[in-house]
Amino acid sequence: MYDVTKLKTVAECRLVIQRARQRNVPAVYDAVFRRMCQLVGSANDDPSDPLVKDFYETLAAGRTQPAHRTRQKIANKGVYQSLIEWTRGKTETDGFKILVDAGLPEYTGEYLVARYAKRFPADVVSLARERLVAHKIALP
Repeated sequence: MYDVTKLKTVAECRLVIQRARQRNVPAVYDAVFRRMCQLVGSANDDPSDPLVKDFYETLAAGRTQPAHRTRQKIANKGVYQSLIEWTRGKTETDGFKILVDAGLPEYTGEYLVARYAKRFPADVVSLARERLVAHKIALP
């Protein structure tokens, strides 16, 4: 298997991801994609708040579509409030659907809310867990 720890930058990851896609090597693609998300999260790390790092990993995973509106919301409301509002939404976000369909549920906002349940209002945690369970996703 490919040693993803050798990859030190997002640019290196993107190159390997591109090659894995061209050569149709899904195991390498998946491992390197997850490494890329880790690197993006680490670049945005806030030592005083691990939720921020984890959120940016989530944001990196959802980059298959333009994230302009997402970044704008984060700039205006912050990570915490953005997660609350997305989770309270009446329907699942497109990002949630894309990540679940891609087998990456641990990168959804709902998963983060469930992981950091003590930091969120009870109704938000309940909604996040319901959404995850409805898709047969194991709770963190």
